[in-house]
Amino acid sequence: MTILPVNVDDDLIELLDAQAAKSGRSRSEVLAAAIRRGLGGGRLAETLAAYRTGAEISEDDAMALANTELAALRAKRVDR
Repeated sequence: MTILPVNVDDDLIELLDAQAAKSGRSRSEVLAAAIRRGLGGGRLAETLAAYRTGAEISEDDAMALANTELAALRAKRVDR
């Protein structure tokens, strides 16, 4: 694991702490999950846009889309 210092404003820290308390996870876990969802979201959006226009998507993109959706669903379950 690599340590990456980041600057986060106070409003985001409040949200981060609230989510951590609600989910029973650490700040690091909540932040890592949010970053994963955010970084995957760009590719997800592109894949969905292509699919909606009728373009074929590759098996790899379809699997990535399914995995992203599954991860988001699992994250929501943990957050409850």
